[in-house]
Amino acid sequence: MTHTSQPANRAASLPRARGFTLVEVMVTMAVIGMLALTVSFVVPDQRDDSVQENARVLYERINYAREFALVRSAILGLRVDDNGTSYRFLQFTDGRWQELNYRGLRRTSLDEQVSLAIETADLALLEQDDTDIDEVFAVDEREFTGNSDDEDGAEDDAEGSGDRAKLKSQPTPQLFIFGSGDLAPFTITLRDDFALRAGTEWKIASENGIDITLSRGDL
Repeated sequence: MTHTSQPANRAASLPRARGFTLVEVMVTMAVIGMLALTVSFVVPDQRDDSVQENARVLYERINYAREFALVRSAILGLRVDDNGTSYRFLQFTDGRWQELNYRGLRRTSLDEQVSLAIETADLALLEQDDTDIDEVFAVDEREFTGNSDDEDGAEDDAEGSGDRAKLKSQPTPQLFIFGSGDLAPFTITLRDDFALRAGTEWKIASENGIDITLSRGDL
C-alpha cells in the first residue's frame, strides 16, 4: 500500500515568495521622496494665504477709492500708519485731510505679523504751473488730531471737543488719488517675515498711474 504525503505535495506546488531587489527598493524610495517634495510645494502656507488675502483686499479698495474719487470729483489719499500694520483712506476737504467712514474705505488693520510698506514716485508728472502738490496738500502738524496714527487719533483731544476737534486734520497721506482717477506711480509691499517660506511677499503697484497690478514676488 502506497502512502502519499499531501502536505508535502501542496508545499511543493505553492509559488515561492520573491523578495524585493535593492534596485526596486531604491526606486520606490526615490518615488516616495519626489511625491513628498511635490506635496510640500502644493500645500499652501497659511501665513502666505494671510498676506495674499490682505493684499487682495487693499488692491480692491484702492480701485474702489479711484471710482469714489472719480464719481465725486474728490481728492482722496491712502495713509499707511507709521507702524505699517494699518491703513486708511482720507479725503481732502476744506483744506484738511479727513478720514473716510464709508464702507470699504474705513480704517483697516492688517492680520497679525503682516506688515505693509509704501513707496511713491515723484509727482512731477502730475504737477502743473510749477505748483508743488506736496506743499498744497501738506498740513501743519499742529493741526493734527492728537496722535492721528493711533486708533484713538480720531477722538477729541484734551484741548478740543465737538466741532472744534473735528476740524483738525489727519496726517498727509503717502498716496494721492485725484478726482480724474489719476494717481502717482507707486509700489505697496505686504509681507510676513515669519512665514514658512521666508521672503514671500505680495505687491500692489502702478508704473504709469493708471494700471494697477497685484502680484506675488519671492525675495
